[in-house]
Amino acid sequence: MKNRLILLALHIISLILLGLGWVMDMLHIDISTHFIVNINLFNENRSVLGTLQTLWQTANYWPFALIFLFGILVPLFKSGAIFIILLQKEPKQKLFDFVGAISKWAMADVFAISILVAFLGAGAMQNTSASLEAGFYFFSAYVLLSAIIVWWMGKMQSLSGTSKA
Repeated sequence: MKNRLILLALHIISLILLGLGWVMDMLHIDISTHFIVNINLFNENRSVLGTLQTLWQTANYWPFALIFLFGILVPLFKSGAIFIILLQKEPKQKLFDFVGAISKWAMADVFAISILVAFLGAGAMQNTSASLEAGFYFFSAYVLLSAIIVWWMGKMQSLSGTSKA
């Protein structure tokens, strides 16, 4: 019971991290050129929710759908399943399997942002710089803490033998 309470507290902390990851800026992009004087062509910060809003308003539905699915829905479904597992006395094996399967997709957004930053930050485009902001670190912390929670739940499940169908 003590482990469940610790996991529940950690899960609530992970949800706070997730929320901060959604609303705080994840990425700062600066594109400048030098033509007699320095001219700033593009300077913008982006959060997950701000990006979703912009993508929707500009009718970029495919990237909107991908970010919404992997950055919003997958973490929400995973969190809901974790709450059910932690609050039920004898959770069903299908819930553990679902959490294990969906956990693999939770890292997709972090990897996508990392690749974009690596591309921009590596000087692939002249006069372009990109830097990670606090939202990226909060989202990454959520993903890591959530992975630890899922791992710990799996250990508890195997130790207690609660793998009922």
